[in-house]
Amino acid sequence: MKPHTLCFCLLLNLLRPAHAQQGNGIHFFSGSWKQLLTTAQAKHLPIFVDVYTDWCGPCKRMEKEIFPLPEVGKFFNNNFISYRLNAEKGEGPGIAKAFGVSAYPTWLYLDPKGVLRSKRTDYMPAAEFIAAAKAALGNDSTSLRLSALDARFAAGEQSRSFFHTYLEARTAVQLDNAKILDAYVATLKKQDLNTAELSFLLKNCGRTWSAAVPLIAENLGVFDSAEQKQVANNLFENTLYFAWGDAAKAGDRQTALQAMAIEEKLYPLLTEAAQLTADHAALYHSRKLQLTDGLKKAGYRLANKQMAVDTTQARQKDKELFDKVMGPFLSGQQDSTKIPGFAEEKRLAARQYSGNVATLLYEVADAFRELLPGDDTAQKDATKWAERAYFLVPNEHTKALVGRLKGK
Repeated sequence: MKPHTLCFCLLLNLLRPAHAQQGNGIHFFSGSWKQLLTTAQAKHLPIFVDVYTDWCGPCKRMEKEIFPLPEVGKFFNNNFISYRLNAEKGEGPGIAKAFGVSAYPTWLYLDPKGVLRSKRTDYMPAAEFIAAAKAALGNDSTSLRLSALDARFAAGEQSRSFFHTYLEARTAVQLDNAKILDAYVATLKKQDLNTAELSFLLKNCGRTWSAAVPLIAENLGVFDSAEQKQVANNLFENTLYFAWGDAAKAGDRQTALQAMAIEEKLYPLLTEAAQLTADHAALYHSRKLQLTDGLKKAGYRLANKQMAVDTTQARQKDKELFDKVMGPFLSGQQDSTKIPGFAEEKRLAARQYSGNVATLLYEVADAFRELLPGDDTAQKDATKWAERAYFLVPNEHTKALVGRLKGK
């Protein structure tokens, strides 16, 4: 090929539309999110977004089995600007969060301006997949209503009735309300914070951090004692846990510290299971953000509960769980010879309860070893926890941890 011919070919490639060439299947736009919206508006076409992750099995099946089909490609290429969004890379996390994506794959059907029309999830055969897209192209009032509400919010409308309508409309389609909640909370006065208003905020918090989270936590006293427990558990399990995790993952130390302070306030009202989740989260986030005070508080609570477990009780629990697991094999309902690695699975099953206790003790001891200085007296406690973990479930990893702690 002559040099000038090569240059001409390269120029043609640069000038082609930004779509991934996928034969007769769906052609996915390959630019940024901003470029996607600009292109969709210029072409007056709605947008189809495949939100996926690298580890999602159904996502891989859709990519391999459904997206390349000619009938699927024909319909989507004629009716949508299509886009693939990795929910864990680049722009993906922020966009997925804004649309309330919590399962994969999730398909977003948007109008040309990026306003949500419809949302679906899970693997679908081709006919069902096309039918869902056709439904999203119908005269659905959802996107028109959201567009109108977006415009009113952008124009500065701040009446309580408007905010209630706007938040409820967004919650109905699982959109992120943080920005709207921040604006709404700024308009509220102390006398507005009754049980109905706080319950409304709680219902519309979603999974993201907003000014509504500390506001609800600070005003739990307006509820009676039974309601306080319900609100505290709801706030922690449905909002704070996720918002706290996002802040820690993003390295947002300020928000993570606020979230941890609220978790401590809610802690006495949480169920035992929620307290375990809260302590585990606090241990993980404190370790990541190097918060020694938070690490110690959560670590001691976790470890002390596990150290209080009686050995005889633990072994009895192991036996009960083991008998339950082995029951179908002993009765002949299942054949262990057809299960690869069954011997190892059987060995692990024999120490299920003890294994959970030992794992928690290991995690706390290892976090203390990593984050606390060698002369901190808490290191002695960490050594005891690691030794207890090794006693319950002997293995080389825990043995090595005991050695490292004793050597500090």
